[in-house]
Amino acid sequence: MITIFNRKKLLEDTSPLELARVTEELKKNKIKYEVITKRNQSSMGMALHTSMVSSAANGGFSSHEALGNMVYIYKVYVSKKDYEKAKSIIL
Repeated sequence: MITIFNRKKLLEDTSPLELARVTEELKKNKIKYEVITKRNQSSMGMALHTSMVSSAANGGFSSHEALGNMVYIYKVYVSKKDYEKAKSIIL
């Protein structure tokens, strides 16, 4: 079991694609992990950002990708004993 006392941060990223890649590699190698997801904007900031992204979407950007990359921060933690192995796997 991973607790706050025996864990170490392996990754902090804003890309859901990178999160998926890393967690898939950890699963393949049977390394237990924990993901903590936090919003990096307030509700007001999100509303303004959504409005800007909608405008940018008309210019060829994907609003889903832009929102996913800018609104959430993903933190992946592994057990301290598995950290070195996990680090070498995801590089």
